[in-house]
Amino acid sequence: MKQDIAWVEVIPQEDAAGTLADAYDAVKGRDGKVENLYLAMSQTPAAIQPADAHYLALLHNPDNPLEPWLAELVSTYAAILCGCRYAAVNHGANFRMYLGDEPRADEILQALEAGREPEGEDARTLAALRYARKLSLTPEQMSAKDLDPLRAAGFCDKGISYLIQITAAFAYWARMINGLGTQLGGTVGLAGAPNPAGAS
Repeated sequence: MKQDIAWVEVIPQEDAAGTLADAYDAVKGRDGKVENLYLAMSQTPAAIQPADAHYLALLHNPDNPLEPWLAELVSTYAAILCGCRYAAVNHGANFRMYLGDEPRADEILQALEAGREPEGEDARTLAALRYARKLSLTPEQMSAKDLDPLRAAGFCDKGISYLIQITAAFAYWARMINGLGTQLGGTVGLAGAPNPAGAS
């Protein structure tokens, strides 16, 4: 049992065969390694590739009109709201990278972690964050009127659809990651930054 990866038995890459080996090959990184996220899913190999494809279709799709930094900020905020440290650390790192202003990124993330709206943000960013908060915390209260502030802030319906699906997807990821007890690996985010001390 790989307790350093998840709470369930993890089948390592070198022992994978059949459907699991194919899934690992499909999602492994440029370095040939499979992230802990997918190693923790080794008991459900048929779910690995579809989960990765869905993630890529939302966050790494040129059809997505949301700026990469905004998509990653919404992802991170949904993870924060769902209490998923793994996703919040990884996607917070991506947000910092895409925003290109690390001090400002840290201010925004610290405010969100503390349950506050970040100060000095434009109406569009705040509308996205407010929508993501409501959908994450009180999904039963959603109504058509919740789209009005997004449209007023300049979001088109395609952007709204991506915003909704990214927020909803991270509710799934947060619960799956937390349920499996998935642990962060040695690096985080797309840039492969070192895992912050104590993050899990």
